[in-house]
This record gives sequence, C-alpha cells and structure tokens, in this order.
Amino acid sequence: MTTIELLENRIAELEKQIYGLAKKDETNDNSLENPVVDSILHVNTLISSAMSGREKANLMIKRLPELNNYLDPMIESSEIPIEAKVQLLLAMAPEIKQNHEMLKQMQELMPALETDHLKNVPELTNKLNDLNLSYLKLYEDSQGLNNRINEVFSKYNEVITSISKSLITIDGVVTTAEIAAMPKKQLD
Repeated sequence: MTTIELLENRIAELEKQIYGLAKKDETNDNSLENPVVDSILHVNTLISSAMSGREKANLMIKRLPELNNYLDPMIESSEIPIEAKVQLLLAMAPEIKQNHEMLKQMQELMPALETDHLKNVPELTNKLNDLNLSYLKLYEDSQGLNNRINEVFSKYNEVITSISKSLITIDGVVTTAEIAAMPKKQLD
C-alpha cells in the first residue's frame, strides 16, 4: 500500500468511528455516503478552478508560508536578543505611559458620551438635514443679493466717476474763463 492509501484508510476508519456506519447500499459496502477525503478533493477542485487565471491571487497564495512566518511570534523572539527588546521597551516607556494616561482619561470621560443629547443624534439628523437645506437656500439668496448690490455699487461708481470728470472739465473751463476775464496789466 502507498502512503496515500494508508492515509485514506485511516481517515475512513476515523469517519466510521466518529459518524458510525452509513446506511448499507445494495452492494453491502460499509463506506460512508460522503467521505471526508471526497469532500476535500471536491473543495480542492473548486478552489483550483476558482483560482485559475487569477495571477495576483495565485502569487499571494504562493507567499502564504512566508506571511505565516512573519506572523509567528516565536520567529521574531528568536531573532532579536533580549537586551535589544529591553532597550526597545525602555525607549517606548514614555509613549506607553502616555497612552495609558489617555486611556484612563477616556474611561473617565465615557459617561459624557452616554448622555441623552448624543443618544438623540440619529433622530435629529432629519432636522439637521432640513436646517442645512434652508441654510443653503438662504445662502443662495444672499449670494444673489450680493451680486445685485455689487451691480448697484458698480453703477454708482460709474456715475461718481462721470460726475468727477464733468466737474474737472467744468473747473478747467471756469479757470480758463477767469483767466481770460482778468484785466490785463499793461506793460510800461
């Protein structure tokens, strides 16, 4: 017998011990209706067909043993000397203490988060949405009003500029007329 046949026989014996004998069919065979080996082979076939043509998934599956090695805590502990671990913990001690203090402070402040005001937040979201919509409408109205005010100021500036130019022109004409109307001094 080969190794695979031995394994199949051992699994079949375990199945018989766990599940008992299945209903005997016409051939008086004592095998189970759904042996575990057949189920495993069926699942393997399904997985193989699902993974065919998916290169990234296949690459990830090939690297699973390497990823498992990174997750094994025993591997890490054997690579780093104890003195280095102690130094690392001593260096991280202030940060650990700070995290501990912040955790204690958060636990002290937890009752503040359990108030009725915060419990009503889901019920008040519709009201908040309505307020946001009304605010948006008011904002759009104010933008329209601002545009109209800017137009009025622009026209006002044009009128003031026109009046200023007219006054400058009138001042120049009046000054010229005054100079012309002044009696001329006769030269001796």
